Amino acid sequence: MKESRVDILMVDDREDGLIALEAVLGGQGYNLIKAQSGREALGLLGLYEFAMVLMDVQMPELDGFETATLIRRQAQYRHVPILFITAINKDESYVHRGYELGAADYLFKPFDPHILRAKVAVFVDLFKKTRQIREQAHLISQIKERERQHERTRLELDSLRRYQALADAIPHIVWKTTPDGDLTYCNKGWIDYTGLNLESSARTQWHDVLHPDDLKKLLKTWLSTMSDGDRFTLECRLRRHDGETRWHWINAILERDEYGDVVGWIGTCTDIHDRKIMETKLVDSRMQAESASRAKTYFLANMSHEIRTPLNAILGFSEILSNPDLTVSERINSVATIHRNGQQLLHLIDEILDISKVEAGRLEIERKPTDLRELLADLGASLNLKAVEKDLKLVVENIGPFPRWITTDPVRLKQILINLVGNAVKFTRQGEVRVVAKWSAAAPGEEAVLRVEILDTGVGIDSRHVEKLFNPFVQADSSTTRTFGGTGLGLALSKRLASALGGDVWLETSELDRGSHFVMEVAAPPTSSTPFLDHLHQGSVKSAPDVEGAKADLDGARILLAEDAVDNQVLITRFLQMAGARVEIAKNGEEAFEKALTGDYALVLMDIQMPRMDGYEATVRLRERGYSRPIIALTAHALKEEKEKSLRVGCDDHLTKPVDRRTLLESVSLYVRRSSGGPREQRAPRDALP
Repeated sequence: MKESRVDILMVDDREDGLIALEAVLGGQGYNLIKAQSGREALGLLGLYEFAMVLMDVQMPELDGFETATLIRRQAQYRHVPILFITAINKDESYVHRGYELGAADYLFKPFDPHILRAKVAVFVDLFKKTRQIREQAHLISQIKERERQHERTRLELDSLRRYQALADAIPHIVWKTTPDGDLTYCNKGWIDYTGLNLESSARTQWHDVLHPDDLKKLLKTWLSTMSDGDRFTLECRLRRHDGETRWHWINAILERDEYGDVVGWIGTCTDIHDRKIMETKLVDSRMQAESASRAKTYFLANMSHEIRTPLNAILGFSEILSNPDLTVSERINSVATIHRNGQQLLHLIDEILDISKVEAGRLEIERKPTDLRELLADLGASLNLKAVEKDLKLVVENIGPFPRWITTDPVRLKQILINLVGNAVKFTRQGEVRVVAKWSAAAPGEEAVLRVEILDTGVGIDSRHVEKLFNPFVQADSSTTRTFGGTGLGLALSKRLASALGGDVWLETSELDRGSHFVMEVAAPPTSSTPFLDHLHQGSVKSAPDVEGAKADLDGARILLAEDAVDNQVLITRFLQMAGARVEIAKNGEEAFEKALTGDYALVLMDIQMPRMDGYEATVRLRERGYSRPIIALTAHALKEEKEKSLRVGCDDHLTKPVDRRTLLESVSLYVRRSSGGPREQRAPRDALP
C-alpha cells in the first residue's frame, strides 16, 4: 500500500538557511514547505498536515519562540514536534525556554546533516505510526457501523413479518354453519377454492375438505369453545378442488340470539400457505443470519486481540524511547520493535481491506510479465526467518522445466503463497514445511497452469472443520486462535485471489497432529520468447536454537511474568525493573503454573491467551492447589465478560493491553503491598471454566 508524502514545514527568514535545510533533507521523500517568516508559517498551517516544524529562532517581527507559541494554540498542531535550529545563544536558560514552549529538540548552527536527518526520520516515523493508528481506529468504527446496520436490518425484517401476518388476516373465505356444523352459507371464495356450492357442501359436510390430520384438533377446539368461550382461531390445511392442500387460518365466532343462546357459527378462512412457506424460509434465513452474526462477533473479538497485542508493544516501546538513559543499542531495538509491530498492524489492515474488496467485487488484478524464479526465491527468503525462529526446515522445490517469465499479477500471487506458506510455518511446531512448484503447459483450449503444493508436519485440521475452512472471519477451531493467533481471513482471501487469477486453492489432505497438504493453482501463460529453466530455486533452511510513570515500592520484589509474546516480555520486564522489581519469565501457562508453585514470588502477572495452557486454566489450577499470592490478568482480551471471567476464575485484578506503565505499577504495587502485609484471603474459583 503506497504511503502519502510527509509534509515538513521549514521556517527561516534567511534564504540560505532554507536552502541548507533543503539540501540535507531533499531526496528523503519528504514534501518540504518553506516559510521566511513566522506569519507566513502560521498562514500555511491550515493548508497542510505537517509531521514536524523546523524553525529558526532569530527572525524579525515574530521570532521562533513567539511563532511556536502561536502554533501551539491551534488544536491540530498542539502536539506537532518543533525542532529549533539557531546560531545564537547556547545558554542553558535560553534552551530551556524553547523546551518550555513545546520544542521537541534543539540544533545549533552549523548543524551536522546526519544528526538532522536522523532526528527528522524519528519524528516522521512517529507521525506515520500515529496516522496509521488513527486510520485503523476509523476502520474499526466502520466495522462497528456495519454491525449496527445489520441489527437495524434484522429489526426491519422482524417488523416486516408482523405486517405480513396482519395482511394475511384479510378474509378470503366466509362461511356460516348451524351449532352442529351444517353449512348454511358460503361465499364465492369458498366455491372457487373447494369447487363445491352450498348444496354440494351441505351433502358432503364442509369439514370433509379438512386435512385428516387436522380434523381432531379442529373438533376439540370447536367443542371447547361451545362450552366456555365465544371464538377460536386455528391453523388447518384445506384441500383445494384440484387436490392441492393449503394452509388456512380459521377465525370463528359463536353467533347468539337475543337470549344468549348459540344459533350458529360465523367464520373466515384466510389462505396462509404462502406465509407458512415464507416463515420456514425466514427461520432458515434467520438461522443463517445469526450464524453469520456470531461469526462476525467472534471475528471482532479476535480482531481486538490481534490489534491490541502489537499496539501494546508500539505504545510501550514509544514510551521507553523517552527515557534519556537508554543506550544506542536499546533505542535501535525499541525502534525496530515499533516498526515490526507496526508492519503487523499494517498487514492486518491490508487483509481486512482486501477481503472487503473481494466481497464487494472491486478487487483489481494487474496481469503483467512476472519473473517466476525471482518470485519463488523471494518467497523462500521472506519466510525463512520465521522458520528459523521456530527451528523448522523450510524447503522450496521445483519440478522443471519452468518458463522464466509468466503473465500474472505478481503481487496477488505472492500474497497467496505467503498466506499459505506462512500458515504452514505458523501451525507447525516441529519438522518441516515443503513447498513444491510445478508448471504445466497449456492443453488444447486451456491455459498453462502453475501448481504449488504446500505440505507441512503441523497440527493438521479436524475433518469436522474442513467445510468452513475457507469462510471469511472463521478459523478451523477457536482454540487455534488462542494458540496461534490470526484473524481467520488468510485462507478465504487466498481462495478468492486465486479465483481472480484463474485458479483455485484447496485442501488436498489433512490429518490431526500429522500435518496438512494445500494446493494452489493459477493460470500462468508464459511470455513470448521466454527461456525455460530446469530449476528455478530450491533449498532448505534449518534453524539453530536460537521501562517513568507512577512510582511503585517494588524494590527487590520478585514478580513472575507469564507471557508468550517476546516483545511484551521485554516491555513489561523493563517497566517492572525500572521500578526495582526482579522479574522472571514463564513462556506459557504450564510453565507459569509450575514456577508459581515452586518459586517465592510476590505476585504473578498472567497473560490469558498462551500456548499449552491458557491463563484461565493456570489460575484455576493454582487456586485449587491453595496458591494465595496475588494473580493479575494482563491480557489483550478487553470485553466486559472476559474481565468478569478473569475475576471469576481467581484473578485479583484484570489489566488490558496495551497497558501504560503507571497503571501497571500502581496495580502491581498495590497487590505486592497486600501480599507482604499478611495472608491473602483464600478464594476458590467460581464456575472457573464454563
